[in-house]
Amino acid sequence: MEVPAYLVSKVFSNNAVLARLGDEERVIVGRGIGFGRRVGERIPADQVQCEYFELSPDRVHYLDLMNSFDQRTFDTCVEAIKQAADLLGELHPSVYMVLADHLAFVVQRLREGNVIHNPLIDEIRATFPDEFIAAEVVLRYVNSSLDVELPPDEKAFITLHLNAARVGTSVKLPLQQANALAGIVQFARERLGYPGISGAVHDELIWALDRLTKRLRAGTFRSNAAARSVERDLPLETELASQIVERIWASEPLPHGTAGEVAYLAVFLHGWKQDAGNEMQIDPARQKGATR
Repeated sequence: MEVPAYLVSKVFSNNAVLARLGDEERVIVGRGIGFGRRVGERIPADQVQCEYFELSPDRVHYLDLMNSFDQRTFDTCVEAIKQAADLLGELHPSVYMVLADHLAFVVQRLREGNVIHNPLIDEIRATFPDEFIAAEVVLRYVNSSLDVELPPDEKAFITLHLNAARVGTSVKLPLQQANALAGIVQFARERLGYPGISGAVHDELIWALDRLTKRLRAGTFRSNAAARSVERDLPLETELASQIVERIWASEPLPHGTAGEVAYLAVFLHGWKQDAGNEMQIDPARQKGATR
């Protein structure tokens, strides 16, 4: 019986090819899968030791975009993603097309003098710490291999793609999570004040609210035996903490057990305001500065 075979219709790089198996067209990704391949060449299915995904209509445009980037750039991006996969584990194979396309496009824009900034880098780093570390590896590899200097903000974009590939969703979902955290942080900052605080103090608030958000979504509420005392002694912080928890939960009523989280957050906010205030006393000029 004849073994089914993929028919190569396009070679993207040494690590990615477009091939047809019967009536289905797929992108096959794997180390060396495209090396020396030619259009029309057959790849026996039983010899394919790699992941692949069906080419859905929403990904077709990536095929045309690949033609605008040089082979070395695309191969470098694919290899960088493989290093990220070594750290994070299995990634959805579409990341080799989607993220490689993104990186190649960014490299091209950088060489043309265009740099894209990401205002959510702090929130993204807090929300997806593992993917952010892997993104740093990707960025270093691309920069050193292609002799470019992609900006640090690019780590945030890479992180979103890696998280999407890790959980098997579109990049819109992790972006929504980062935006939601940014909105909560902004809500808290508007009520706490101190617009000119340093990045370190600002990051403390981001990390605290990120951990709170993850606990609430997971339903792992912490109890606090001193909750009533905290509410009595820190009424303003308790009120703000309650508002923050309500915004995170985003539905009524709040589940039983969140009183402990409100108390812990109120104590944190009380300490955070002292840290920010002390910093302003040390350097009053910061009060006129812009928030990160």
